[in-house]
Amino acid sequence: MKTSIGDLFHLLRGYRRAKREGRTAEYLSAARENARIQQIMMRPMTHNATNGSAEIGWGTAMLCFALSSYASVIFPNSSWRGGIGFLFLLAACLAMPLSLWAIKRYVTWPRTGYVAFQRNAGFWLIILVSGVLAAVISVAMVHLLKPEMNHQIAQTVQSQMSHSAPAAPGTLTPIARIILIALGPINAFLYLMMNAVSIKEHRWKWPLSVLLALGPLAFALWVPGDYIQVSRPATLFVGLVCFISGIVTLVLFLRRHPATPAEAE
Repeated sequence: MKTSIGDLFHLLRGYRRAKREGRTAEYLSAARENARIQQIMMRPMTHNATNGSAEIGWGTAMLCFALSSYASVIFPNSSWRGGIGFLFLLAACLAMPLSLWAIKRYVTWPRTGYVAFQRNAGFWLIILVSGVLAAVISVAMVHLLKPEMNHQIAQTVQSQMSHSAPAAPGTLTPIARIILIALGPINAFLYLMMNAVSIKEHRWKWPLSVLLALGPLAFALWVPGDYIQVSRPATLFVGLVCFISGIVTLVLFLRRHPATPAEAE
């Protein structure tokens, strides 16, 4: 729960009214008590940001995206290979919300308490804008990577028709290389956002953020292949880093907040 600009103006008007009515001390006492209550109510939300659930969810999603792409290479051509890839894609979409819900429900809340926060119009506006922005970026990437996708599809069809060995690695176009390199800073920024509350406590996450930023760059420069071939290990790398970081964070959280005797039974 954050104090909005409107809330600050409301507090200022209340203070001025109390000053005119000679109730300044009473108003300040009530404001300090309200701040104390707000701080107590913020504790569960703060713990939700320090339990590693977001990192585990995002890492699992990236791993599932990578495994979905690997499914078309590892498994033989059959009617169920596409189903396996679809299941990994579905798991990637569900990984983040399920991770956030499960860890809060079964790990965080029993140890640190639970409080419900009402979602205002501003929250849903941010969700809407984020969804639209994600859709625009996705459409732009599909348009920019259309030549690579068509080339990969043509190679796959030719290999299946001739029953020959997989085609030799392709090459990254300049646009595909830039997009792949940008995968690093974007994920590093998301990683720092997920750990904004706990980064001072877990200073070991700073080197991991640098690793996330430079990892896709190394794959883009030294791994041969087209965008799809290179993005598989790069996405797998990002997923492993985020997932392992989330697991370590969760273990540290459990050590700092042990189960109560009733829960342990």
